Amino acid sequence: MPTTVVMPAYNAERYIAEAIESVLAQTLEDFELIVVNDGSRDRTREIAESYALRDSRVRVVSHENLGPGPTLNRGIALSSSEWVVLMHADDVMMPNRIERQLAFVAEHPELAVSSCWVKHIDFQGKVIAQDSSRHLTCQSSVQALYEANEVIAISHSGTILRKSAVEAVGGYRAQFRVNEDADLWNRLLEQGYRLLVQPEYLLKYRIHGGSASISKNRLCWRQLRWLKNCMVRRRRGESELTWDEFLVMRKTLPWYIRLNQERKDLAKIFHKAAVFEFAQRKYFLVVPNVLAATLLQPSFTIPQIANKLLFRRR
Repeated sequence: MPTTVVMPAYNAERYIAEAIESVLAQTLEDFELIVVNDGSRDRTREIAESYALRDSRVRVVSHENLGPGPTLNRGIALSSSEWVVLMHADDVMMPNRIERQLAFVAEHPELAVSSCWVKHIDFQGKVIAQDSSRHLTCQSSVQALYEANEVIAISHSGTILRKSAVEAVGGYRAQFRVNEDADLWNRLLEQGYRLLVQPEYLLKYRIHGGSASISKNRLCWRQLRWLKNCMVRRRRGESELTWDEFLVMRKTLPWYIRLNQERKDLAKIFHKAAVFEFAQRKYFLVVPNVLAATLLQPSFTIPQIANKLLFRRR
């Protein structure tokens, strides 16, 4: 069997049927799909198991709610393939995704992980934007960011990864509940593994309330700073700080540095909120969020708006 698709799922009853069907409709038919139900309290397990009854390629396992890292580790451990395709339970695969990603890693045998370009869809499945970032599609760009100690992040749901490489570095770490993927990618790079983004649109990434809540994004950006701090300390041969130790350390920074960090984080939060409201067709809430993001960090927000406006004209 050439590949395994691992789909972690938590309270995903609204979209999981469409996600599973997009996997089963792939042009390459020889795969297994492992749905790992992370203690869902809705009909996620029931829906997934209904597909397992109809298609022998589908397998459903369940456990108590453990969070994304342990759930992904379990799915990867259960995989019977060296190459594992990740898929979120609210996204949609392009019909040729598995075929094209397996071809790409075959052409680049040095890779341990690869992602793809993604189209952003709203809650009804309409394409509202796209990510065609080219800064990680060549190895020299990845290396430049690595040497600059920048956190390297790729589309998680669009990833194909080498099982043996992920397990060799210890897999996902449970403490990074909102940035578990970026933590893994950068630890892989530190151990000499290679990463690249495939310049093809192979996934539709859904933007909705569960993926764009304000509280989750505030935690995400704060923990991203913690992740970078851990990354830099590892590369200097120093021990990592725990989350609590990081928060204590952060309080010792000058007030103007902390204020500037909050300014940048809030700009990204307001921008994400604007994208979420747009996806929900709540256009009257888009403008105030865009204005707030622009006032807080114009150097970040204006290019983001320009890219989206360019997409809308196409």
